Amino acid sequence: MKIKQISEITAVLIMLSLLILIAFSHRQDLFSSRKVYDYNDGWEYSYDDVRGTTELPSYLNVSKNTEITLYNTVPEDADDDSAFAFRTRMQTVSVYVENRLIYKYPEEDLIGNDMPSAWNFVRLSEADAGKEIRICLSSPYSGFSGSISECSYGDFSELVSDVLSRQLPVFRLSMLIGFIGLAIVLLSFFESRYQMFAWHRNLGILLILVAMWLCGESKLPSGKVGLEGWHYLSLVSLLFCPAFLMAYLHERWGDIWGKATSVLFGIDMISAVGCLLSEVLGGPDLIKLLPLTHGLIALSLVYTALVYIRAVRRKDGKSIHSELVCLCVIIAAGVAEIVRFYMTDSVVGIYIRMAILLYALNLFRVCSVMLYRKIKENQELEKKLWQSRVELVTSQIKPHFIYNTLNSIRYLIREDPEAARKTVYDFSTYLRSNLESIGGSKEIPFSDELRHIRAYLNIEKIRFEDRLNVVEDIQARSFLVPPLSIQPLVENAVKHGICRKMSGGTVIIRSREEKNDYVVEIEDDGEGFDVSAVEETARKKIGRPEWEKDKSETEHDRDHLHPSEEGNHIGLVSIRFRVRQISGGSLKIESSPGKGTKVRVTFPKERPEGERSCKR
Repeated sequence: MKIKQISEITAVLIMLSLLILIAFSHRQDLFSSRKVYDYNDGWEYSYDDVRGTTELPSYLNVSKNTEITLYNTVPEDADDDSAFAFRTRMQTVSVYVENRLIYKYPEEDLIGNDMPSAWNFVRLSEADAGKEIRICLSSPYSGFSGSISECSYGDFSELVSDVLSRQLPVFRLSMLIGFIGLAIVLLSFFESRYQMFAWHRNLGILLILVAMWLCGESKLPSGKVGLEGWHYLSLVSLLFCPAFLMAYLHERWGDIWGKATSVLFGIDMISAVGCLLSEVLGGPDLIKLLPLTHGLIALSLVYTALVYIRAVRRKDGKSIHSELVCLCVIIAAGVAEIVRFYMTDSVVGIYIRMAILLYALNLFRVCSVMLYRKIKENQELEKKLWQSRVELVTSQIKPHFIYNTLNSIRYLIREDPEAARKTVYDFSTYLRSNLESIGGSKEIPFSDELRHIRAYLNIEKIRFEDRLNVVEDIQARSFLVPPLSIQPLVENAVKHGICRKMSGGTVIIRSREEKNDYVVEIEDDGEGFDVSAVEETARKKIGRPEWEKDKSETEHDRDHLHPSEEGNHIGLVSIRFRVRQISGGSLKIESSPGKGTKVRVTFPKERPEGERSCKR
């Protein structure tokens, strides 16, 4: 592994380790409360014609917009530094001492139609001690009417510190999930250099959205970020989570119910945009539409679990098992949290955060391991490609070919000096193209490969004269091919097709552009051969290199090789390997004894991510 690659992965791992240590390491107790007390006993309530006593927290079964009034007495030790605090869920609040209004939420008109949840810190004075206090609550949402949280009493600064000390760990846990998502996004950029997967990026964005939702649901008092900022940050992030979950599934397993995944993605996006438009245009707001959002999330999670199960059954990898277990934990925690959300005063709590954190850490591990293995695989593949280039060049520059060419040039110098001059130029072009292919680019323009082919054919025409006829039908030349991917095929056609016939024959070179591919065909009317028989002979002679195997190949698609007594089996195997790995293309051979041979090489216009294992 290269030093740069090691340093990049090490930096990401160090950052993640530090984040985990910061989130969970022991801290000095700077927020400990010495003057905060429960203020939950002795409350009376009334609404409509109903009166009664209660202990906080309490849940009263009332309809929306019903105002509930709570009565109690201000503690006798209240002074100008005293206050009490409680949290409301989507409710308006008015607090009176006797008939004097001392607190109101919201104090100003809200930006949107929603009523955000809020911490209410109500300041008292020494003059309020022993007097009656009234808290009036009302909610425009039936699901949150009648919900009354626990209440604390003490010094104002101590109350704030107490709330922060209880809620900051939950907030940090939520932020940690976001940092892991960001780390996965960064890993995805490293992976793109190695033609890996796009799903890592969608997955990282999904975790960031989940973290933003959880941060908004952390019950942290508003400070630099206002109440409405937290509220809309949380709800909008939640709206788009199902869509990004489907995008992740489609990128990773588009072949598993791909159409259904696309349909669900469309439904999730339409739902998210529709909810936002409803909020903006004065329709049902985001809180009223929460049951729809929760339903889509539940549907998406169940569908995701089914896709994972399908992936496990077809053995896509051992890591899928751990991901499926983590996903099942999230579903169980999600069910528990949704029940608590609608039936108690609890917001999204520790269960779902721990479950999602477990899933995120596991996926970060999976992504890191995949990247490490891909880097190693890429390095091995680079070595194999280099080896295949050297083998091809070695097989092309044969001593007897050089001797024959030099003898032809020597003869032409006396008989036809102009032809000798052209042959020397063609021979130098041929040698230069072969040698440059060792250290040159992975891909070159087809026009350069065609120049190499013509130089070779011009040399062979001097030797075989009228026995070799060449026909070109070049309709496309502005595309890239690996060097020495077509010329050796032409050479095979000449040596093992045409020149074995006493009467000679014709080699046809075609190139054309199709809808999705560029196609090059080499056809000869030489002796031909039995493809299956030659393939079997080649396998017995040279075997099938481990690095050349491909589980996606069928028997029909595998290499069909020309017979050769000088190692051309290996040369053609190398050509096929390089065409597939560098260009994502394919090589197919059709041949019949006595009818000639046709080789078709396809180069895709668009190279799918993951098609190749090495960088260009």
